[in-house]
Amino acid sequence: MRIISFNLNGIRSMTSKIKNGEKKGSPTNNVIKTLIQEQRPNVLCFQEVKTQSEGDLAHLKSDFKYILTNFSKHKKGYSGVALLTNIRPQWVSYDFNMYTEEQIGPYNMYEWVDEGRIITARFSNIIVVTVYVPNSQPELARLDDRLKWEEIMRNYLRLLKSENAVPVVYTGDLNVAPEDIDIHDKKNRDKVAGASKEERAEYKKLLDVGFVNAVRHLHPTERKYSYFSNFANSRENNKGWLIDHYLVSAAIKDKINRADCLTEYYGSDHVPVVLDIDV
Repeated sequence: MRIISFNLNGIRSMTSKIKNGEKKGSPTNNVIKTLIQEQRPNVLCFQEVKTQSEGDLAHLKSDFKYILTNFSKHKKGYSGVALLTNIRPQWVSYDFNMYTEEQIGPYNMYEWVDEGRIITARFSNIIVVTVYVPNSQPELARLDDRLKWEEIMRNYLRLLKSENAVPVVYTGDLNVAPEDIDIHDKKNRDKVAGASKEERAEYKKLLDVGFVNAVRHLHPTERKYSYFSNFANSRENNKGWLIDHYLVSAAIKDKINRADCLTEYYGSDHVPVVLDIDV
């Protein structure tokens, strides 16, 4: 199975761009269509679609039979995730709705529960959870909410794993660079969103639930980045962060064949990340 995850930073913007980032795209010829044609994913996950309209994904109906979306409920043009596939899911769940607050902890009081951040799809041989994790914001202004998200998500994934006899893949923009190697310049990052000691500690707790990071499993020492600032020629100079990840059930880590960043696709400040796994 091939899974691709891609933070689009706006699907309308990406539809107007071609593979090299130039604004020459159309609904039938754009960077997303080229990615699909060249990479042939079985499951394609989007984050930050930034729309409230299903119509903005309509041009992908010729590529995928099932287009699942979870948009922000109140903030327009904000957040939002999607999962596209030609494999019929056995079931689909949105947000944390599969489990009650008594099971995984209180979550309905937090803004992020209505921001369109989670889709879970169960297939016959795997569960895919795609997410857009809340950013802790400058000066870690939203850190407390972010840490509560991590606790709820950890409990959610633990239950998913215990109640299902198939492996779980947790993927998307996790908004954390877990190790120093995941940032081009680690200096003075301790209090920066995505690299704080608190966020890194929560990430490690996720691994303890029984996951491995697929990219780091195959490439433990290589500098690979999935996010690049739009300033200072960051992408051309390979100065980025690795914050888009695949966390895969540890029991099937030996079935990971490929996990990488597809830096040849432009248009967003993120690049697609790909996972090939035998399931």
